Amino acid sequence: MSKQREGRLGQAGRLFAALAVLRLAAGEDTRLRTPEDRRPGDHPRGRINDVQRDLYELLTAARDKGGERWEAAATAFRSIPDFLEDGNVPHGNLNDPEFAAFKAGYEAQIAVFRDKSPRLLT
Repeated sequence: MSKQREGRLGQAGRLFAALAVLRLAAGEDTRLRTPEDRRPGDHPRGRINDVQRDLYELLTAARDKGGERWEAAATAFRSIPDFLEDGNVPHGNLNDPEFAAFKAGYEAQIAVFRDKSPRLLT
């Protein structure tokens, strides 16, 4: 994956996407979570806290399911460090332009994951 220089909000959106894919692949969620699942004013850290869970549990659940679910979970897990390069996930509520940056990062990363796991992420 090429390094993205989109700032902390874009990378936070990508991190949210990776965790949402992990949850879906593990069967923790029945649909892919999106940035709109919470109000636009909510802060990125709160959004990520909503989707995070014990990563080991998510990975082992996806591994038990095998196939594309395992591949998607492993890909998402391996991508996580890249999304913290610009620093920690920002605190504070998002205004409209900040939410747009968060959502753009999410959508860009979901597109990457969708290319690798089209059946899971349709």
